[in-house]
Amino acid sequence: MNNQQKQFQRTHITNPNTLNEIVQKAMGTNLEQVTRINKGQSNEVYFIDLKDRSFVLRIAKGFDYDIFAIERWAMQEVSRRGVPVAAILVQGSMVDRDEAIYYQIQEKLTGEPMDSLLAQGKVGRDRSERFTEQAGELLAAIHSVSTFGWGRITQPNHGTYRSFETWMLALQEGSEKFDRALAQFNALGVPRFEEVWQELLYLESFAVRNPVLLHYDLTPDHIFVDSDDRITGVIDWGAVHSGDPVRDLVRWKYWDNYEFSIDWLASTYGQFLVNSKGFEERTQLARIIDALLLLDTSTYKIPSVADAKHAALVIRDTIK
Repeated sequence: MNNQQKQFQRTHITNPNTLNEIVQKAMGTNLEQVTRINKGQSNEVYFIDLKDRSFVLRIAKGFDYDIFAIERWAMQEVSRRGVPVAAILVQGSMVDRDEAIYYQIQEKLTGEPMDSLLAQGKVGRDRSERFTEQAGELLAAIHSVSTFGWGRITQPNHGTYRSFETWMLALQEGSEKFDRALAQFNALGVPRFEEVWQELLYLESFAVRNPVLLHYDLTPDHIFVDSDDRITGVIDWGAVHSGDPVRDLVRWKYWDNYEFSIDWLASTYGQFLVNSKGFEERTQLARIIDALLLLDTSTYKIPSVADAKHAALVIRDTIK
């Protein structure tokens, strides 16, 4: 669990009475037992025990749109293309003390999160290779969903920004705050924002013009596998974006540092991406933009010096 996740767990917790009210409203029965799952940095996740079965309850707050409606849309799209996802039983919203609370109840997936296997040292070279090819096929299926616009998807099929150029201008408008965030690490050779911006302008010409659906939170804890080394599910679709497929690879590299894991580029689909036009430049572009967004979050929204430093050093090393 990274620093942002730890802070989220400390500061975001729903009152047990509210959880029971949600379960009563959604399932028509009382909550018997609830266990907080220490995952995520945007949603609360709980295992809930009812009379005869257990489910997953997810809670989202602080959003100005129905994040779970977007999740459901994305999950339906990828499920049609063969990507295993959890079955959604019910979702809805309620208001508690003038705060909108979105909730979703899912079936539990079989298997266990891949990060658990990695942490226990249960993934060696052979298992890694088996996971890699499966994961590549699933990622290709996700990226086969065409989208419009760029950035976070807040309406089905549409990113926040009309074009890549519009998105870039939005980044430029944040130049002062980015420069302040970068300045914390200038002594480590981290450049000022103007130098970063000039690099982005150069790399912009390599950007793809046909965006696709991105999971945008592909991490080992969001991939479930069973004892037969089958990927049984991909979870947590709340961060879906519209953009260049290489961004999903960049996101994975941020949080996966195990010797044997999923080697996306070794898969058939990964090789297809490697051989696509401007792959290296597009990867650099994605790495810088994602690092800027992480730097912004780690400096101003969910403060974490360690995560901000990591993002700043990624920017430094990418521009070199």
